[in-house]
Amino acid sequence: MDVSPSHARRALVRDPQNLAAGLVLFGFAVVGWIGSADLEVGRLTAMGPGLVPRFLMLCLAGFGLFLAANACFQDGPRIALADFSGTLVIVALAAAAAGIGAILPEGPFGWPSAGFAFCVLYLAVMVVLVILAAGRSTFLDRSGLRGPVFVVGGILAFALTVRSAGLLVAGPLLAMISGAAASDTRFGELILFAIGMTLVSIGLFRYLLQLPMPVLVIPGVLYL
Repeated sequence: MDVSPSHARRALVRDPQNLAAGLVLFGFAVVGWIGSADLEVGRLTAMGPGLVPRFLMLCLAGFGLFLAANACFQDGPRIALADFSGTLVIVALAAAAAGIGAILPEGPFGWPSAGFAFCVLYLAVMVVLVILAAGRSTFLDRSGLRGPVFVVGGILAFALTVRSAGLLVAGPLLAMISGAAASDTRFGELILFAIGMTLVSIGLFRYLLQLPMPVLVIPGVLYL
């Protein structure tokens, strides 16, 4: 039987969507690994600030490679632009922030200008998306922006508040914002999940691993 070149390509990569997703995850892991290269890893009994990020990047890279390899064995849907629209938006914002960082040496409050610019641009995008979604309830799902935008938004919220406000604030923010990435998330269940994960994180990172992460910070009043 004659096999056309297009059929041969489909037989080699049976799930192009998972292949592309796996490669994107692997790329994010590489970027995260490079970004945490200056952090000291330490050891299990005396963890450095780079140990957890490196471990997470290894897990992310491994999962990405698994998805990419699995694309050769299981059938899946074709790639659509909506599948990666969120990723493209994030990459575009990162590129714009990097350009601003190359021009401005330092941002407000002593922040790196690129980091500050990315946070401001990301907040602006989230506000616009929420406004658009208010008028069209299915916009976030049809555009493919819901997942990546809210997951990265939760990570940013955690990074910006974990030192200044503590885990009691950063943990629920991470869970609530990231939880909005799923359209079928139930608000009550999300609250319970946020509370539970925050308590587990406090017990693990602050007391079991004894990392210098504050539980609650009220400037000038309380540092726990």
